Amino acid sequence: MKTFSLKKNSFYILVLISMFPLLPKAVESILMILFFLVSLIIFFKNKKHCCKSNVFQVFNLSSLFVIYLISTLYSENLSEAFNFILRVTPIFLFALTLGILNPIITKKKKKFLLNTYFFSVFTALLIVHTHLIFNVSGEITSWEYRNAFEEYTKVHGTYFSLWTGFAVLIILNKICNLKFNKKNFIIISLYLIVLSYCIYWQFIIAARLPLFVTLLLSFVLLLKQLEKRIAIYIFFMAITLALVIGFVNLNTIKNKIDFKLPQGKYELKHNVMSSEDIRAGIYFCSYKIIKQSVLYGIGIGDVNDNLNKCYESEIDSDVYQIFHYNSHNQYLQIILASGLLGLLFFLYNLLILLKLSIRNKDNLFFALNMFLIICFFTENILSRHDGVIFYSFFTAIFYFNKEV
Repeated sequence: MKTFSLKKNSFYILVLISMFPLLPKAVESILMILFFLVSLIIFFKNKKHCCKSNVFQVFNLSSLFVIYLISTLYSENLSEAFNFILRVTPIFLFALTLGILNPIITKKKKKFLLNTYFFSVFTALLIVHTHLIFNVSGEITSWEYRNAFEEYTKVHGTYFSLWTGFAVLIILNKICNLKFNKKNFIIISLYLIVLSYCIYWQFIIAARLPLFVTLLLSFVLLLKQLEKRIAIYIFFMAITLALVIGFVNLNTIKNKIDFKLPQGKYELKHNVMSSEDIRAGIYFCSYKIIKQSVLYGIGIGDVNDNLNKCYESEIDSDVYQIFHYNSHNQYLQIILASGLLGLLFFLYNLLILLKLSIRNKDNLFFALNMFLIICFFTENILSRHDGVIFYSFFTAIFYFNKEV
């Protein structure tokens, strides 16, 4: 098979990977391995045209993989450490293949991949919606409906909301790049219908932060398209409205930030035990563990073990034994595993991505970075396969995009 044919076929594989919202996890893994192997063949057949100058960029983009790999050296639970390494391997593989082995991403191909992705998210939501209409009937709470959604998709609601939020930003960016005239009226109308449907599902899934960040970044993207004077006026109006709403709901906000550690049996106390209380216990134990090794952390394999021990010995509630809770904060997870040194390396990677998006004036890349940076505060996005493939695929696509 000729090299140019291999390159063409490798892109087709990448297109299939971009459809991950529709694919079973096993299929996603097979496609990623296949893409790596094909890229490896292309590299050895065409060494003269490889991008060895991208070695530093690949190393930087693979920061989390490197951090976890190093922290494995001082982890006691090696089995758990290797599970984490395996889980974040796509971060390294996408960076290596698209940065050095098979640098095929052009502006046109990036656009095609983004279109395929948002179409896949929309199609997946339609399929799930159809399934739930015919299989869920009678009185059902929003929480039970979300559970039915997760059971069918095999994807945690927060991650699907994250995927859907980025699809919304892709569609909105498309709308902003179109001229508002009679010729584009039908196209813009269709985009708005798809956008509204996606946001509707974010409300249904009820993952609060992805929904909030989607709306916030949508607002920012719209402001960037307006005249500066009008944008400033709308911005200050929005801030004023937010302050008024905050003042009216001051007591509710106070209750939300009045953290206290959970107490008592979950079976008896679940009606008064808030998610904020549970997170307070998580952060309390995380702080105690971080103090043991601030600079280097305790090793990725031992993070969950130490958290579970702390939950059992330091918190007077069985909620952490009934449900599994990790650190629920990507930055905390990295400090726990590899200390401040690991966190600084990871933050450096995020800063590079953010600076690149600003330098290239790529609004969508900027929105993706901000989406991840904010959502990392409340979820371990990179501790699940669904978060890893989203992060690794799109950061590599944007990072190694050639503007030709």
